[in-house]
Amino acid sequence: MIVLGTGTSEVISMTAEEDARVLFLSSAPLDEPVVSHGPFVLNTYEEVQRAIMDYHDGKMGNLIET
Repeated sequence: MIVLGTGTSEVISMTAEEDARVLFLSSAPLDEPVVSHGPFVLNTYEEVQRAIMDYHDGKMGNLIET
């Protein structure tokens, strides 16, 4: 992951040893705290812990791959 700030002039060079996909994203600054653990990204540690408990309790639905 690369984070570029406002007003920066950067050159990005990449080399892949096999076929690859590259995803470029941009957004406005979040200006909020960010806490992550595994796949969960929220604003506080408590919110992340609640999400983990909800996941373990089966409150996030089911993913059925076909």
